[in-house]
Amino acid sequence: MDYYKNKHVYITGGSSGIGLALARKLFSYGANLTIIARNSAKLEDARRDIEQFKVYSGQFIRCLSADVSNNADLSRMIPQAMKESGTPDILINSAGIINCDYFENISHDTFDAVMKINLYGTRNMIAEVLPAMKKRGGHIVIISSAAGLIGMCGYTAYGTSKFALVGFAECLRGELKQQGTHLTVVCPPEVDTPMLLDEMKTIPSEIRILKNMSGQLKPEFVAAHVLYAVARKKFMVVPGFRTKWLWYTQRLTPALFRFSSDMIIKWGLRRKSVSLDL
Repeated sequence: MDYYKNKHVYITGGSSGIGLALARKLFSYGANLTIIARNSAKLEDARRDIEQFKVYSGQFIRCLSADVSNNADLSRMIPQAMKESGTPDILINSAGIINCDYFENISHDTFDAVMKINLYGTRNMIAEVLPAMKKRGGHIVIISSAAGLIGMCGYTAYGTSKFALVGFAECLRGELKQQGTHLTVVCPPEVDTPMLLDEMKTIPSEIRILKNMSGQLKPEFVAAHVLYAVARKKFMVVPGFRTKWLWYTQRLTPALFRFSSDMIIKWGLRRKSVSLDL
């Protein structure tokens, strides 16, 4: 895709999952990259992986080990990174963590960590690059979730952070448009990424049944939809037919959607109880 050739793209969460899938595709399209994540060893592994998609000799990829939830660190590191390798043409906010459990089982510290990384981490990155980006235009991408469009049992921490990102994106879009900067918010369903392993540690079986309704996508599929949307300056991206169908159903008949969800959870709990009795 010629649109991305020679563009400089910053990607948070670029060492795994959707962020890594985006980095691979962008590098194969001729973009230059700065990938950002907390774990320097994983960043280096990702860099070696992405390098195989290089298409011309002058193309570069840089790694930046940073915690997006730490605003003080970002305020020091991002301006220095932009000074050394340039202002991004595109910023993709893909860093995030997940937690799925009933609210009474989620501690303050866990809830706080989800909000700080998913919501404040996105806010912090945008705040650091926006002054430089708006001088010449650019594009900001926020990876939210279908859990930011459809409230679901068991996602009081994760869903809250992702709903907040959608609201943040809606508000910010209007501001940025007046400055010639574009914004895309992406709301995929479950994606086959390492985050699923973390989720499986706490997700109750009845919630797993409910979540299966939206299906599961591969990160490469989501990445392709994101890059197609960015090239066309599209605001809202909801990958996957089943997810779109659930979203439209929830918007058009919210009471029926909630009733259906409640029945599925009730059925799942009954099934769980029978299994435990056996």
